[in-house]
Amino acid sequence: MQFQFGIPCQVTFGNGAVKNIGQVLSELSATKVLLIYDQGVEQAGIVDKVKSYMEENQVETVSFSKVVPNPPDTILNEGAKLGRNEEVDGIVAIGGGSSIDVAKAINILLTNPGPINQYDGINMVKNQTKPLIAIPTTAGTRSEATSITVITDTEKKRKMVIGGRHCGADIALVDPELTIALPPSITAATGMDALTHAIEAYVSKFASVPSDVNALKAIELISNNLVEAYKNGNNLEARHNMMLGSMLAAYAFNSALLGVVHAIAHPLSVYCGLPHGVANASTLPYVMAFNATDEHVQYRHRDIARHMGIEVNNLSDAEASYKAIEAVKSLAEQVHIPTLSEAGVRRDQFDILAEATLNEEISIMANPTDVSKEDILDLIETAYVGSDVKDLKYVQSPLRK
Repeated sequence: MQFQFGIPCQVTFGNGAVKNIGQVLSELSATKVLLIYDQGVEQAGIVDKVKSYMEENQVETVSFSKVVPNPPDTILNEGAKLGRNEEVDGIVAIGGGSSIDVAKAINILLTNPGPINQYDGINMVKNQTKPLIAIPTTAGTRSEATSITVITDTEKKRKMVIGGRHCGADIALVDPELTIALPPSITAATGMDALTHAIEAYVSKFASVPSDVNALKAIELISNNLVEAYKNGNNLEARHNMMLGSMLAAYAFNSALLGVVHAIAHPLSVYCGLPHGVANASTLPYVMAFNATDEHVQYRHRDIARHMGIEVNNLSDAEASYKAIEAVKSLAEQVHIPTLSEAGVRRDQFDILAEATLNEEISIMANPTDVSKEDILDLIETAYVGSDVKDLKYVQSPLRK
């Protein structure tokens, strides 16, 4: 058995973990940091709270608040220039995956020459970066727990996946209390994003024993807590379990990588403006069904079903797989994930979306089954109309009911 598995950062997890930020920066000898966040986090009062903890330890902050969803490369140079001019000795990122991805990319540009697109790929960043502390406020992408940053290349209209050495956070302060004020729609999208990470990592060609362990526990935690977190955002136990589940999912996919769901989701965000979690969730059950034409994937779906609390002992692998796919689709419906048509995708965009999907080489490579342009067009169509899984043309007996 051979595999690679890595966790790029030290994690402090638990209610109130964010209060340690000043002490952590002091231990890193960071006295002036670039604070990166979006407007929503600022309006929620989280930024002021974090600043107060840093000020208690005499840490000076320089703010960069121009983070937007599906962050484009065009905002990075300004952030990096600000950091260089202010001679910061560290970075603190507050927010969801977009804020933390922007922070990672800016950190690369603080010590490596631009433009950022020359680092698209794995282990392309050569120079050591500055200390980066990530404070996540969603239970979704969990960018703080991976050595990957995803940035939109605005010229090529594609998402760059920049990963490997010098691309991760050094320390993550994971505080479930920060997610209490998260709106239901964001809870749903980010939670389904995390579930996608776990499922795609578990069926990936590069899955391993440690990624499997993390993926299956993540599936259990997320599937059992997402609806409650969506309906009752003040339930701290559900929020706690969602944060833990999404972190374990990130541990899994950081090494096992992702698949065709993400390959389709990236173009959906770039060309159609869909939030990343919605793009994933709307296509996840259909890609699962497509992959389940492979018997090994059916076997793995049995484990997924079991960890979602579904009784499968008396079912064949194919039947258990079908139950898992149905459960994932039901979960997405319970938290009101829209179909692609409801999300505003147009049929005249299908062809360019399919072509762009095939260019997502890392995710295509890790997917457990081969996929063609025709397959992708069909997957997009089924996600567009929200087809019943049993009606899909590639769901063969005994999956078909």
